[in-house]
This record gives sequence, structure tokens and C-alpha cells, in this order.
Amino acid sequence: MTRGIAALFVFFAVSVAWAQEPTRTPDDFSWERSERARAREERRERMQEARELRRERMEEMRSRFRGDGVHLRILRDYSLAEGATAQEPVVVIGGSARIDGRVADDVVVIGGGLHLGPRAIVEGNAVSLAGTLTLDPGASVRGTIDEVVLPGITFDPGWQSEMWWSGFAFWGSVLRLTLTLIVAALLTLVAPRWIANISDRSTGASILTGLAIEVLFVPALAILVIALLVSIIGIPLLAGIPFLLAAFCLLWIAGFTGVAVRIGRALRGRSAALDASVGDFLIGYAVIIGATVLGQLTAYGLGWLSPLSWPMRSAGLFVEYVAWTIGLGAAVTSLFTSRRTVPPPVPA
Repeated sequence: MTRGIAALFVFFAVSVAWAQEPTRTPDDFSWERSERARAREERRERMQEARELRRERMEEMRSRFRGDGVHLRILRDYSLAEGATAQEPVVVIGGSARIDGRVADDVVVIGGGLHLGPRAIVEGNAVSLAGTLTLDPGASVRGTIDEVVLPGITFDPGWQSEMWWSGFAFWGSVLRLTLTLIVAALLTLVAPRWIANISDRSTGASILTGLAIEVLFVPALAILVIALLVSIIGIPLLAGIPFLLAAFCLLWIAGFTGVAVRIGRALRGRSAALDASVGDFLIGYAVIIGATVLGQLTAYGLGWLSPLSWPMRSAGLFVEYVAWTIGLGAAVTSLFTSRRTVPPPVPA
């Protein structure tokens, strides 16, 4: 029994000795260090390649959004010389484009002229919005050709700014005069007695009052807003500022309507009546805006800087300004003074 236990003990001792790690030489450690260094170097190279790849992608994305990548031009002209190639789309806003080379994508021009030379090649679409599109014989467009012309806002390659301002000013004046006409006619129908009261105001006092209000209105409004902001109670009252401005605009249009009614009455030879009529207003309105309409039509046909158009436009704006100023003063004074009564004629 004792011999068996001793033999088992010896067996376990020997097995533990066999299981121990063999003695390692310096060469083994140097080999491991070189392997670790090689692995670190490989990881460093892979990280460097990944950084380079990310940098290339970022440069590609930047180039696509730079003016030289997408070939984006805003308020500038663009030209592609013969023999040159643009791989990205060409987008021009507020300028003209002349293509004599090859574009591998679309060409889009907004608010300017697009000219394709005799050797121009456009692989995509050629689009011109609110401009002129000119194709020389020999120009090739593989996609579609789209030209959208807006009335009054047509651009020529060498004269974009003038034509743009002429069309913009013309249609802007049409919109402004139309809105004024509609609101003034409604005021004449809804409140004819008030409009007649405004038309009876003194011209001299009205123009002085109107000038004073035009000078003082903006500073007074700014002081009012600041006073409401610095007071806790006044902050909720700031919501009423838009309504105050709307009421002021309505009062101003009413004054302009009264001036037009007064001119219409004078031309028709009518004395002051109890109520204003739409007919008197329309006659006076046509007289006031006549010079403005002629000036805008002249500028639209002959150009914004034509020697005939700008003096006529200036005269029209001056006439309108005088009418608006007199009307503003007359409308304000009509709120505080009663209407002058015209005595009946003395019987003979």
C-alpha cells in the first residue's frame, strides 16, 4: 500500500515537471519583439491608408461643392474654352454661360444667356430659365434642350442686369398699383363719406402734416417699441404693433384715395359732394399714376437707363410721392377735425 502511494506521488511530480514551460533563449524573445513590431507597423500602415482614403474622399466632396468642382457661378459669367472638358455639371445663377468645349453633365443657367459654340458638346441636358439659349451650327446636346422664358424677365448675354431690373420694376409696379387700386376702390365704396372728408382737407396744411409724419413716424415707432420692451406690462402689448402698422397703411391709402377723388372732381367740374364716388376716384387715380405707367413702359421697351425712360419714371415717382404725402396729412387731420361744410348758394 505504501509503495503504491509513493509511486503515485512520484508520477504526479514527474508530470508537473514535464508540464513546465521549457527554458526560453534570448533569440526567442527577439523573435517575439520583431513579430510585435511587425504587427504594429502593419496596423500603422493600415491606419495611414485609411486616413489617406478619408482625405481623398473629403477632397472629392469639397471639389464637388467648390466653384471649380460643380462649376457653380452666382452673379458671374462662366466660359468653357474649346478643347477643355468639364466633368461636373455647370450651374450659373444670375450670369451667362458660353460653352465651346465639352461638358460631361448638365448645363443649367438661371437668369442669364446660354450660348453653345460650334464645337460645344453637352453630354447631359441644356437648360435655360428666364434667359436666351443660342446654339451655333455644329453644337451637340445629347440630352434635352429646355428653354423657359418668363414674360418681362428675359436676359440677354450682354445686358442681363438692365433687362432684369426693367422687368422686375415693371411687374413690381403693376402689382403695387393694382393692389392700391383694389384697396382704394373698396374704401371708396365702404366709407365714401370719410373719403370725401379727406378730399376736402386743405392742401397746404396736409402736405406739411404729411411731411412731418413721414419724418417722425419711424423714430416714434422705435421709441414705442423700446418703451414696451423695458416695461414688464408693455411686453404683451408688442403683439399689437403689426395691427398698428396695418392701420397706418390703411390710413395712408385712404388719404391717397381722397387726393385722387379731389382731382377727379376737379376734372369733372363737380363741387364738393357729401360722398365720394368711384368714378371720381378712377379719374384722379389715372392722372396720378399716368406718368409712372408711361415711364415703366418706356423702360421696359427701351431699357432701364434710356434717356427717355428715366426722366419719365422720375417724374411719375415725384407725382406719386406728392399725392401720397398730401393724402397722409389729410387723412390724419380728418381724424381730429370735422369736415368743412359748403354753404348753400344765396338765392338771387
